[in-house]
Amino acid sequence: MIVVYVLNIVNALTYPKDKVNDLAFYDMLIKFVHIPFFLLIFGTGLLLLFAMVVPALIFFSPLMIMILATINYLLMITSSMYGISAVVRLEQSGRIEKGKGLIYLVLHLAFVVDFLSAVSLYRRGFGESENKCLHIARRPLRIKLEYSNWGLCLC
Repeated sequence: MIVVYVLNIVNALTYPKDKVNDLAFYDMLIKFVHIPFFLLIFGTGLLLLFAMVVPALIFFSPLMIMILATINYLLMITSSMYGISAVVRLEQSGRIEKGKGLIYLVLHLAFVVDFLSAVSLYRRGFGESENKCLHIARRPLRIKLEYSNWGLCLC
């Protein structure tokens, strides 16, 4: 698992400099796909917390909760590397102010708001009025984000 984390970070940091929009898209997509995993880990942690009423689990449950929380946070940080790399590149190109970039960076380090930050960063990277395509497997995939309900519309 650590090898995958390291490869993910290296990929995010060595991504081509002219593909900032792709970095923001993959940041948002990875965070969207990880939502069920995070919910499963959170539910497992709650079950372990409630299982502490059993005397045999009073010492085992906190240890397992800490291990799950650490794994969960490492996964969030490694998936945030795409967004952090996109923010740095957007700041360097002048498409985003330093103050807003710092806010994006801080938001990418906290649960739940990291997803909202990723969606907002992707939207900022593409611009409000542009209609960009991400070419996957020779077919364009048109992406449209709705701010009103934070929904992801794939056309």
